[in-house]
Amino acid sequence: MAEQPSPDFRDLFHRGQLTIGISELSRMTGVSPRQLRYWQKKGYIIPKNEDEPGRARIYTMKMVIKAAAMSNLLQTGYTLKAAAAQVDERMRPAQTMYRVLFGRYQGFEVADDGQLLVDLGTFDPDPTQELFAKLVNDQPKFILKAKNQ
Repeated sequence: MAEQPSPDFRDLFHRGQLTIGISELSRMTGVSPRQLRYWQKKGYIIPKNEDEPGRARIYTMKMVIKAAAMSNLLQTGYTLKAAAAQVDERMRPAQTMYRVLFGRYQGFEVADDGQLLVDLGTFDPDPTQELFAKLVNDQPKFILKAKNQ
């Protein structure tokens, strides 16, 4: 049976718990808090706690990356709208990969040879099998194992 990921691991990466405030975001990106609030008003960045009016804005790492990338594009001549669209398009593959991996990740187990096997859950075409991944010479290899009932 695969070890369950620690709650800290899942909470940090899956639920957006790595956050910073608007002042830190401003310092990191060189964008004024006033400008960041404008970006939020336009819907280009969204604070994690947007549904809590009156509370200090906090941003996930995804929004930090987006704001920094938008700031860089603005400095090269993009308009705000074009910069936001370009960043969204560039982030799509990473977001898809994140959702696939964290949606499937069930934990890990250590094989008899000491190698880590990442448990990716039930193999959809055959629910009696579980899908695992491991690294062989730094390359991912996939393994199907009979599901333990």
